[in-house]
Amino acid sequence: HRVVLAPLTRNRALEPSLAPSPLSAQYYRQRASPGGLLITEATNISPESLAYPSTPGIWSPEQVEGWKKVTSAVHDKKGFLVCQLWHTGRVAHPDYVNHACNNDTKEKYQPCVSASDVPIASRDGKPGKTITYQGIKPHAAPRPLDSKVDIPRLCQDYKWAAQMAKDAGFDGVELHAAHGYLIDQFLNDGTNRRTDEYGGSVENRCRLLIEVLDAIFEVWPRDKVGVRLSPHDAPNGGNTYYGCKDSNPDPVYHHAIRTLDERNLAYLLLTEPRWVGKHDDSPESDPGFQMPLMNLQKFRGEYRGVMIGAGGFTPTSSYSAMVDDDDGSSSNGGYDALAFGRWFISNPDLPERLESFHEHKSKGGGGLAPPPLNRYDRDTFYMNKPDGYIDYPSLEFEKFCQTGSPTENDKIEYEGMVLGKYPLLEQESVGTSLKAAKVEDGPGSKL
Repeated sequence: HRVVLAPLTRNRALEPSLAPSPLSAQYYRQRASPGGLLITEATNISPESLAYPSTPGIWSPEQVEGWKKVTSAVHDKKGFLVCQLWHTGRVAHPDYVNHACNNDTKEKYQPCVSASDVPIASRDGKPGKTITYQGIKPHAAPRPLDSKVDIPRLCQDYKWAAQMAKDAGFDGVELHAAHGYLIDQFLNDGTNRRTDEYGGSVENRCRLLIEVLDAIFEVWPRDKVGVRLSPHDAPNGGNTYYGCKDSNPDPVYHHAIRTLDERNLAYLLLTEPRWVGKHDDSPESDPGFQMPLMNLQKFRGEYRGVMIGAGGFTPTSSYSAMVDDDDGSSSNGGYDALAFGRWFISNPDLPERLESFHEHKSKGGGGLAPPPLNRYDRDTFYMNKPDGYIDYPSLEFEKFCQTGSPTENDKIEYEGMVLGKYPLLEQESVGTSLKAAKVEDGPGSKL
């Protein structure tokens, strides 16, 4: 099917190893389905990337062992799992140099680096703020990466992480080049003010992206590597991440995507710039669910491979976003697949629920009504607890709760799920007349 789990930071790695926890294996197991693609949460390639508490890594043997349990859980369900390789760049605070996982490598890895020494600022121009283990602190001015020493070492860090992902049993890797993180900082001239071969022209600003990809290709075949980009339209009010802006963004992203088209990747994942953070905790009033697509129209014709869309999709809008050509492809039409984040968090069996909704709609609304969606609770997105992580119920769990005693397999499959804990929303209501969405309560049941 064409429903993908988008990469989602969940802040639930073990401390101090930053290996994924047993909860993570259960989380991904719950969301795996035959033939379905899951992309992991953003995964640090080295201690230099640390920017948030309890986010996992993929550079140490202990982390690899933890990820092996996750990949095994997904493969048991006949799903596919890709590891998203992540370097946060200037988003990291220098204090993360003192994390225990960096005790032996402090001289090599000192977080808070970027293309140039441009710190993150708030909308009013004042220094932005970020979270550390010691609390909220102002963002620092990053150290520009040296082109002769740091950048070659960085490419080797990506290569090492790619190899660790292979050792952990992943089916592929995705290069995170979006959302204001390190590679995006090189792409945009608001954060890249270099005058060397990595700055200035669009070709130069795309250079790091290609060099990192080439390093990853030394480990993985090209058709096992995906890339995520987040083209924006910042001069005209489009959404950006961490103030990562460009005076004229279209040329650099057009060049990047045309260059990636020549690489025969597994896929290109594009973020539609319509996520609005201040409404993220209220699906009833989130305007992002109603905003039109921007990147599909701009870039579909320039990328001949598999293109996945992410950002603000609803059950209803997923139709028009995946219009097929006559040959079954979407090279001139819509996205080939859609990645869901928030709705996949709260609905571990989201593909099944969407299938029922699409079938219902294709029959003109006849037959049985499609199942509703569990409403997501944003307050639990980044808590290092089981709540809001493995306790959202699936439809099969609801049926199971009515049948009797659990088998040992049932206990594994449904561990942590709780029935009736979260309100339900009708699928038809999401993104259309959200304020009128019907909210239902259910009886409580826990395994």
